[in-house]
Amino acid sequence: MNDAFMTGLEQCVPRLESERDEIAGVLLVSAKKTFFAGGDLNRLRAGSAEKAAEETAYINRMKGWMRRLEQLGRPVVAVLNGTALGGGLEVALCAHHRIAADLPGSRFGLPEVSLGLLPGGGGITRTVRMLGLHKALSEVILPAKKFTPRAALALGLVDEHLAWCPRAVRLGAARAADRGPPGADALR
Repeated sequence: MNDAFMTGLEQCVPRLESERDEIAGVLLVSAKKTFFAGGDLNRLRAGSAEKAAEETAYINRMKGWMRRLEQLGRPVVAVLNGTALGGGLEVALCAHHRIAADLPGSRFGLPEVSLGLLPGGGGITRTVRMLGLHKALSEVILPAKKFTPRAALALGLVDEHLAWCPRAVRLGAARAADRGPPGADALR
């Protein structure tokens, strides 16, 4: 989660909103070996009390773009073709459906708590909404645990677990898209 990611959100989300009537849904997938590694640690290290208001505004802006994607009115599916930790999982959590590819070494979680940081991209709210307060805090957020794809499915962090191949991912995404956009209650 760096300035390039922010720029991408600021360009992509308005375009998706303007083309909403022409699209069936959105697939979030990475061309890298990981889905999304997380926050920019150099940016975090450069933070200071003097920059607190600026950093808060930056994070709130990012959360706003992710919330607009979540409220697009079309299915948003995250295809986790590799690790999604910290901010990477928070990006996946703003999708309506998460498909975890069964790849060796893939892990999902919010490990920033082990560094004394709290998830800042909506991960706390979304995990609590998905799993309930007790389960989200005691099993995901506070222990800063990293889950395998199967363990993430069993817990409820992901909705589907597939062997990795492009055809399987397309089938899983099509099944999710067939369910249609989430209802208004799901977006609250």
